[in-house]
Amino acid sequence: MNMETIESTLRGKHQILCIDDDPIVLNSFARDFRDINADLTLATTAEQGLQRVEEKQFSLVISDLKLPGADGIKFLQSVSRRFPDTVRILISGQADFNSAVKAINQTGLFGFITKPWSIDSLKETVNKALEHYEMSLENKKLTTALSVKCAELGIMTISLEKEVQARTTSMLLGMVNALDLRDTETHWHSRRVALFARRLAEELSLDEAQILEVERGSLLHDVGKIGVSDTILLKPGKLTPEEWVEMRRHAEYGYQILKNVEFLHEAKDLVGQHHERWDGGGYPRGLKEKEIYIGARIFAVIDTYDAMTSDRPYRKALSHAIACEEIRNMSGSQFDPDVVAAWERIPESDLIRLREQTFTRDSGLR
Repeated sequence: MNMETIESTLRGKHQILCIDDDPIVLNSFARDFRDINADLTLATTAEQGLQRVEEKQFSLVISDLKLPGADGIKFLQSVSRRFPDTVRILISGQADFNSAVKAINQTGLFGFITKPWSIDSLKETVNKALEHYEMSLENKKLTTALSVKCAELGIMTISLEKEVQARTTSMLLGMVNALDLRDTETHWHSRRVALFARRLAEELSLDEAQILEVERGSLLHDVGKIGVSDTILLKPGKLTPEEWVEMRRHAEYGYQILKNVEFLHEAKDLVGQHHERWDGGGYPRGLKEKEIYIGARIFAVIDTYDAMTSDRPYRKALSHAIACEEIRNMSGSQFDPDVVAAWERIPESDLIRLREQTFTRDSGLR
């Protein structure tokens, strides 16, 4: 019988490769594996074994410790590098028992078979090895399926978050629109300051996430006025001290409205702090200097500029130059000096262009 390669005629569930240079050992494998649910391939050298593993996917490879021209351990390590799912078992005689145990501990082999073996112990070892192979493949499939499901869940979560953001945005924009229509004196103010604030945030080299938060917070800065009564908000004359106390609560009202909206996490700080001053003389908390959120420091300059350069019933709009001079004079007291310096670097033509975009551009709540 040609012992170079012997293949069983069975068509089993698994493919097993056995390598030994002793024909008697290979004949024993062929005999003892008859009732194991596997197709058996036999080879006499490591070189032949490597050829076989390149030809088909083996569930189990069994190799003698000593092969002609090669070391069985190195051969099995080579199999592991090429096909990490394949289970590997070493064959050794009693004289090589210690070497086999050492090899298993160092190389991660599944186990070993000693010569001579009993049929029962051989079958037990091989069946356990095949069960291990099946479990490894099943775990791999489950891991892949779990990764796919996690990816799908991630996409669903992102879609859900976007849907929540879209619905929340629609609600908040509705409130902003209601406020703009309610307070005709400052109609379109929220949209203008949102555009101006974005431009100033860019001039200060904030990152895109911060810029977006500044734009969102600026658009929503007066959302808390929804909680201020019409008799105060729309009063034509001066407010009494008591009415001013109520009016000033709109910053805190706005913060409370937005604090549980996750995607407006930092925008809420701008809303809650947009009347704070650099010197600590603002409200509602009397914050000072860099205790104030950068977006609120940006907005303070923008809000003042827009108020001065917009028409009011009691006066006409001031010029860009006059407004900038007033802002410059309040640098270090009402305003952050670094923010004022950045503001002065922005060309007036940019602001004119942004004013024109007020009626056409999206609100900025993205």
